[in-house]
Amino acid sequence: MKRVFALISALAVALVVSACTSLIEQDADLEVVKGTLTYKERMALPDHARITVTLSDVSKMDVAAEVLSSQAFLADGKQVPFEYQLNFSRQEIIPNHTYAVSARIEVDGKLLFITDTANQVLTDQAESTYKDLVLVKVN
Repeated sequence: MKRVFALISALAVALVVSACTSLIEQDADLEVVKGTLTYKERMALPDHARITVTLSDVSKMDVAAEVLSSQAFLADGKQVPFEYQLNFSRQEIIPNHTYAVSARIEVDGKLLFITDTANQVLTDQAESTYKDLVLVKVN
């Protein structure tokens, strides 16, 4: 009986170690683009304002950009500047493609602020992984 218990325990430990090893390998492939987002207007956002930041492959013209990573959160009483962090797999990055970070703020489904300039990252000359975004008010 003790041998059966020892065998089952050893098997359980082996499974846990194996699972942890594969998780570490997956995490090693993950990289991060991060920064802050703000706007110039002096106005407070309501708690339920929804902030969305995306990392996209914007290489192809006349087609929707392929989103590699996205982060969405509520203002929840906080005000600009907001910090963001977008995780992505380095394997998804194609060296001759163009990648950009964009952001938007919506209130009750209505667009309030958006980025209006290209904010290139990763394959730009500086291979940037940090980008501060300035959003503009939508009329």
